[in-house]
Amino acid sequence: MSIHVDADELRGFLDTAVALAKEVGPAFKDGFWRKGQFASASDFAAEGKLGNAADCVTAVDCHIEKVLFSRLRSIYPNHKFVGEETTAETGEAPITNDPTWIVDPVDGTNNFVHHHHFTGVSIGLAINKEPVVGVIYLPVLDELYTGVRGQGSFLNGQRLPLFNPPVLTTPTSLSQCMMFSEHGSNRDETVGSRMRSLTRLLLDKAHGGAGLESLRFSGAATSDMSMVAKGVAEIQWEIGMHVWDITAASVIVTESGGAVFDGAGWWGSDVTERELQPLNIWNRKVVSVRYIPDLPGQPGTGRELQKQLAKELLSLVEDISCTPDGLH
Repeated sequence: MSIHVDADELRGFLDTAVALAKEVGPAFKDGFWRKGQFASASDFAAEGKLGNAADCVTAVDCHIEKVLFSRLRSIYPNHKFVGEETTAETGEAPITNDPTWIVDPVDGTNNFVHHHHFTGVSIGLAINKEPVVGVIYLPVLDELYTGVRGQGSFLNGQRLPLFNPPVLTTPTSLSQCMMFSEHGSNRDETVGSRMRSLTRLLLDKAHGGAGLESLRFSGAATSDMSMVAKGVAEIQWEIGMHVWDITAASVIVTESGGAVFDGAGWWGSDVTERELQPLNIWNRKVVSVRYIPDLPGQPGTGRELQKQLAKELLSLVEDISCTPDGLH
């Protein structure tokens, strides 16, 4: 059965998420700078997750997730909860229509370990399996991104995107775009697939590519998608991230006027009807495109250009098989 919540309830959920993100901020910064309760190596305790040294977890991740879920359970005892660290241990992430808090206590853990500032806390809420509230807090940068379905998204209280036309341009091809992506934590044959896809995007059109203007890696999906919401980057693509990486960010992007789609690539596939599919946060594949102003005198062209850029990208990237998150 579908669950109905009104705008005031959604705003209340956002206020809770913001308060909790700020509550764990000091512990996050202590861990980042190796101070306070995380001053010693044994207190910090970074280690590979499930045997993958490129996908690490620290005592800070576990501490923050424990605090967040403890607080959320006391406030919303009938809600469901999905967290990166608990799910990594148990493999359980039930998918229902119930309000479900989806949390990444430290997104960009490798950045965190190496003192790189693009790392933060992500708190998302899904209802009827759809993201409706998102909070991303980057404590080291003191950047707080918030979004509520139907109520806009903001950075430290300033509405997103941060820029307006003509500063915010109207790109018509990837050759005019800055793109964010990630190479992921897998160190198997999928590395080759990712590199081939990125190579095609970077190659100029004379060599069969898109001539992408620039390619950036922040090291964290939440930061990548925040760049799209801000209007700094035109487009983002990633395969293999998890539901806790993109739930909050997808709300913030869409509420900034951006668009999100399924990120399964079409290159080399037998897909004949190459139509964009809506984002399913559990399927681990995403393309996000920033707000694009309409062309002068042509209402609706901004939305069409978002789709055009996403299609151009997906036509040049390979799909990678990923086991969906959650118990279906």
